[in-house]
Amino acid sequence: MLKKLFSTAEQPPEPPKRGASVTVNKKAENNNTRKRFWLFERSADAESAAVKKQQSTGSERVSGETDSATGEVQLLSGIDGDWWIKPATILTALAVFVALVNYCYGTVYSWLDKPVERVTFDGSTRHLDRQQLAASSVALMNGGLLSADLDAVKTGIQENPWVYQIGVTRRWPAALYLQITEEVPVARWGDDGLLNHEGDIFWPDEAASYTTLPLLKGPSGNTAMMMSEYYDLNQMLRNAGLQLVELKLEARGAWTLILNNGIKVVVGRDQVVARLERFLTVYQQRLQAEADAGRIEQIDIRYNNGIAVKWRPEVTTNDQQKG
Repeated sequence: MLKKLFSTAEQPPEPPKRGASVTVNKKAENNNTRKRFWLFERSADAESAAVKKQQSTGSERVSGETDSATGEVQLLSGIDGDWWIKPATILTALAVFVALVNYCYGTVYSWLDKPVERVTFDGSTRHLDRQQLAASSVALMNGGLLSADLDAVKTGIQENPWVYQIGVTRRWPAALYLQITEEVPVARWGDDGLLNHEGDIFWPDEAASYTTLPLLKGPSGNTAMMMSEYYDLNQMLRNAGLQLVELKLEARGAWTLILNNGIKVVVGRDQVVARLERFLTVYQQRLQAEADAGRIEQIDIRYNNGIAVKWRPEVTTNDQQKG
């Protein structure tokens, strides 16, 4: 086997054949030669392209380094030279803007801050003098319409005892608008005061002229409670044809009533409603005729099982003649 292989490997090449086969071999050799030459040219072109690429890359690097160096030089030149111009321009423009805004604000403020030419009112007034209120409000402004202290105006007007509530607003171009709610007295308080519907005391000069209002007397800190008690007790008395004209609360908490027929009713501190109901029952059944005749002076209802009646002294014939 080995001998056969060696013999096969050492066989000399066959001589070329004549004719067409010889021509074909030559063409093949020529083609191989051309291919090798073409490959050599391709490799040479590739090497030249790589060299050019390296040269161009190097030139770009040099150019980039040159540009960055130039930028750094320019930046340094700017820092050393005119770097302050831009901030100074901004600050100047800002100062001009602030001055312009301040000027416009002052002009508009001066135009709006005019003296008050008229005072208008909203709300009915019975005891208040509108001309006097207008003059007082303008005097309390202490300035023009815009610079006026409206709280001071409101506080000054509120000092009038007949003013229950006050609202003060500006009305351009030059007016002051007052919304006034006047006090409405519903009862007298002591000798000189009046009470409104909420039980608040106010002290007008004309308090003595309201003699038709019911009179309440007691500690000043219990006015609201006394007003509520007055409404409840008066409603109970009306069902019996009576009316409460005076309600007194003593310091120790005892209640005393004065009715419209002049009878004084001593109620005491406890069980006020229950005692008053018992009184009305006895009054309607047995005492109304005597009361209408004016013979009863006082009724004490503080007892649990009855009431005590104090009669008026009888008028004798001699007294009648003297009268």
